[in-house]
Amino acid sequence: MEKARERTRAIRLAASTALEAAILTVELDGSISDCTDGIGLFPTDGTAPETVDQAIELLGGTRDIQDTVSIVRARAERPDSVREGSGDRNLPVVAIPARPGRVEEVRWVTVEARRVEAPDDPMESRSVLVFRDVTEDRRRNDAMERRLALMNRALDRAPFGLVVLDADGQVRDTNTAFRRLIGGRPVAGKDFTDLFVTDDQERLRETLAILSESPSDTPTVAPIDLRLNAEEERIVTIYANRTVVPDRERHGVLIHAIDATERKRLETQFAQSQKMQAVGQLAGGIAHDFNNVLTAIIGFCDLLLQRHQPGDPSFADVMQIQQNANRAAGLTRQLLAFSRQQTIRSRLVDVTDTLAELANLLRRLLGESIELTMIHGRDLWGVRGDRGQLEQVVINLAVNARDAMDRGGRLIVQTDNFSSDRPYQMREEVMPAGEYVMITVTDTGMGMTPEVLGRIFEPFYTTKEVGQGTGLGLAMVYGSVSQMGGFVVAHSDGPGKGASFSLYLPRARVTAKDAADAAESGEAAELTDDTGGERILLVEDEDAVRLFSARALRSKGYEVTEARTGEIALEILADASFDLLITDMVMPKVDGATLIREARRAMPDLPVICISGYTRESVAKEVAELPKVSFLSKPFSLKQLSTRVRSSLESAHKSA
Repeated sequence: MEKARERTRAIRLAASTALEAAILTVELDGSISDCTDGIGLFPTDGTAPETVDQAIELLGGTRDIQDTVSIVRARAERPDSVREGSGDRNLPVVAIPARPGRVEEVRWVTVEARRVEAPDDPMESRSVLVFRDVTEDRRRNDAMERRLALMNRALDRAPFGLVVLDADGQVRDTNTAFRRLIGGRPVAGKDFTDLFVTDDQERLRETLAILSESPSDTPTVAPIDLRLNAEEERIVTIYANRTVVPDRERHGVLIHAIDATERKRLETQFAQSQKMQAVGQLAGGIAHDFNNVLTAIIGFCDLLLQRHQPGDPSFADVMQIQQNANRAAGLTRQLLAFSRQQTIRSRLVDVTDTLAELANLLRRLLGESIELTMIHGRDLWGVRGDRGQLEQVVINLAVNARDAMDRGGRLIVQTDNFSSDRPYQMREEVMPAGEYVMITVTDTGMGMTPEVLGRIFEPFYTTKEVGQGTGLGLAMVYGSVSQMGGFVVAHSDGPGKGASFSLYLPRARVTAKDAADAAESGEAAELTDDTGGERILLVEDEDAVRLFSARALRSKGYEVTEARTGEIALEILADASFDLLITDMVMPKVDGATLIREARRAMPDLPVICISGYTRESVAKEVAELPKVSFLSKPFSLKQLSTRVRSSLESAHKSA
């Protein structure tokens, strides 16, 4: 009999080990008649629990374990428990705490009780408690739940929008980023296409139709940019993929929505910048060639005026030609200023003095119906640039404001120092951190719409009536300020609310060259005799300009040698010496900068006058660093040419 019991116990142990379970046979009085532990649930010192209460205590004695065992035993003792068997697999799970004195993790087990009746006497029934180890399953489930929770948090906090649509295109779920895109509006259950502007809805419907009608499980559609139907204009890039809605068999759509508003704005700004650059290059090229024509026209008019004095029948005709040529020269200067190719000689400029001297002229330009107010900043820094160019910028802004105030108003010109320790976004450009002098011109005129603001600095763009403006005024402002290394930004709150233009010019430091420039200007103003007899080499590839310049200088007594190209000039310089070199800067093959360098090798003290419709910044910087180099912009008159020649020669004689 004992051997049979031992064999039965061994079979039970093997079965419990295979099942990863601990099996307790519980009598009606709560005593345990048999304990088979296949999972090491009870102490391994050989002490088996004798009662259910003792087993609960050995398992940890927690209230959770005690209540769970009591509940499952009570269920097992019901008369129908035998017929129910163990069909219900939703077994309770309890935590078995670590044993005192041992480093052991908490174990999780299921608790199940089964009623077992004796074949010959139902009153002799007993129950069997089965504990199965589900620790690994619980750990896997916990890990999956943690991962799922993490993924849910990650998707909900993702920087891009997520939307789940059902097969009918209705919104099922969204994440925080998408709700933020649409301004927090409730959209669950709404048609997804209704979230976008009417003009873009058809494109979205076509994309969703491709996904729903495609026989492939993974159809591919190209991303599309759509505008959200919201108060603030916002553009999103939509990536659509087919997916299975969790609670339905029909396919739905998973939408990734990326905010593309800033990207589109940058693309528009880049396109605008490219357009401005292209138009600027075209304008600069046209103006340069046109300046050569105007130089010849103005110059030959000056030669004619030497023979036709006032009272001569031809005098008035020649003056008309000259005046119109000078008018055309003003237009080319505006084109060159826009393209930032205007030849300037930068000097230290006092903004306060410049605007104070300009005030009377501005009042005459504005008329009596417009009040001019100037607010000068204290201890204003100096800026570096062409004073005449800065004056023209302010005049253009004032005239533009006057035209916007046809019924009168107020124009405020205010200056101040501006320091920034971080970059500022100036529409298409970014203004670096630094110190600037700010000039703000504000009017109370008709204002501007955002569309006009976006194109206000384009050349030939104007909102005025035909014949009332060339569209070059603000383009010249933009180009001149940029050429001075500054920035300009326009602002308006809308039609009827006025407009303001803010100029930011870099602060300039006083150098020794500024004093030399001031002295040179004073000497040039004192010159009255522009004649001489020195030898001059004139290099100009434009025949008309070269012919006029040579005749003009010879009429003043100078000995002039002409050269049509830089190569011919180098050959002449190899065999002869000169007192002055006058050269065009833009010529094929050997340009003006190359010619100056080669000439200075043989004659280091040779004074040079550079003439050009424009000078590229790199070339201008290269020759501007050389001593005894001056600039003469086209178009120029006979008087301007002769005065500059005499001034350069006098300066060279004094420094010799």
